[in-house]
Amino acid sequence: MWCAGCFAQTFDLTPLLPAPTPADEAVRKAVMTGELAVAAHLAESLDLEIRELWRGILAIVRNDSTTAIRALRHAGQPKALGVAYYLARQHLLFRDQMAEAIRYDSDLDDAEQAARWFREALKRNPNYARARSYLGACLERLGRTEEAEAAYRESAGLPASQLGLARLMLAAGDSASALSFVEKALAGDPKDSAALKLAARVYTTLNRPSDAARALESAAALAPRDASTQYQLYRAWQLLGNAPKAAAAFQEFERLRAVYGLQAR
Repeated sequence: MWCAGCFAQTFDLTPLLPAPTPADEAVRKAVMTGELAVAAHLAESLDLEIRELWRGILAIVRNDSTTAIRALRHAGQPKALGVAYYLARQHLLFRDQMAEAIRYDSDLDDAEQAARWFREALKRNPNYARARSYLGACLERLGRTEEAEAAYRESAGLPASQLGLARLMLAAGDSASALSFVEKALAGDPKDSAALKLAARVYTTLNRPSDAARALESAAALAPRDASTQYQLYRAWQLLGNAPKAAAAFQEFERLRAVYGLQAR
């Protein structure tokens, strides 16, 4: 039988909670102590946006995935929405939301929190390979390379895990193994511009500048707004002694940087 108080005691809710403020301190305390009716009553006095967030969190604690999804869909809290989707057994949507959390959470604490939720997901479904792959990505960001490698190897059928292993091997100075993994990733997803850029890095360490340039040209075609690819292409053409192509790539880099910045895709 479902027990809301038991959920609050056995799950670490901290990753889902908003930053504490004087306005919602009492709600937070009530949720953490399992006084859900009190928390729901107190939340009604909050502003609409934060009220909907707490409504969604309370629904998660009660295992009411439908209400949680409805409340959290526009709350801008991808981890909380991801957990709501997981409760609803919407595993693909869970994956997408947690990927969103990883993409936009830049500090280590957020990666640690995301890792906790992936571990929770894996407790319920140890065969959920995508959750294990994303766990590897969190651990890699945290610098826990041995744990990251283990998570990637346990989900090695996924291109994302193969790329993770390629990054780890490259960082360890094993370019040959890195190349093997990145080629496997590209075989599974040949239109991944990030994989092509990683392949170019590996080719460069293996003194294969022509292959690096070809990989970067393919990456640029797939992500035409990505200024960083053009800069890497400029460096590759420089290594090959092709001054006209190097100049053209640098000019395109400057144009893209001015229009889109360095992070556009």
